[in-house]
Amino acid sequence: MARSEANRDMHNKLQRAYYETRKQGGNHRILVRSTPYVINQLDRLLDESHIKSGDRILDVGCGMGKYTIPLAERGYDVEGLELSGQLLEEFQNQARGRADIATHQADLLAPPSDMIGQYDHVIGFFVLHHLFDLDQAFASCARLLKPKGRVIFLEPNPFCPLFYLQITLSPGMSWKAERGILDLTPKSTARKLTDAGFVNPQLHRFGILPPFLRNRSGAATIERGFERVSLLNPVNAFQLISAELPENGI
Repeated sequence: MARSEANRDMHNKLQRAYYETRKQGGNHRILVRSTPYVINQLDRLLDESHIKSGDRILDVGCGMGKYTIPLAERGYDVEGLELSGQLLEEFQNQARGRADIATHQADLLAPPSDMIGQYDHVIGFFVLHHLFDLDQAFASCARLLKPKGRVIFLEPNPFCPLFYLQITLSPGMSWKAERGILDLTPKSTARKLTDAGFVNPQLHRFGILPPFLRNRSGAATIERGFERVSLLNPVNAFQLISAELPENGI
């Protein structure tokens, strides 16, 4: 039985407050920044995404447009979906003069009816672990997609100890808001995707360096060396989670 709507509303209220009550400086992790660290994350997702020219993309949990705006600047047909109207206001402020992007304020678990079946790809960056219910979230993604549509999400790896240090030691971060990381194990995530109607779930891990190191000269070479050591793959920092709908949809 699905958890109650009241519990979902309480969860969403906590997640909105997690970002809306901070000053802009406290939200530095979701500001639009063209750093090697951010560009690498965007490139890695695109490499695994199978996105083609002309495909319609929905970036869920788009926040202030950290990844959505650079995608639009690269010529992709991308829209944003975000729970927080306050974050969407800042999104449009940051997009002004850079890109014209349609945004939608809604809960992914209850998307507007006119968005159903409209997208070739549903993507997201560090959003799954903030959602109320992954089963419902993947089911909503399936409804938003066209037949053979694909999802791809960039998320923390729950087996990387660095994230738990970051949550514990970073001012403004909260375990209560980030604890969904624990739900993103490979077997559990693949099962939830399959239950939602997706096929061929894939998981690809990469990266280890935090931003202050990854943005330094030569850091990319060091990180690639780390990634080539197969024994270290289980503790890579990030995981790309992808799957697709069958040709006849769901």
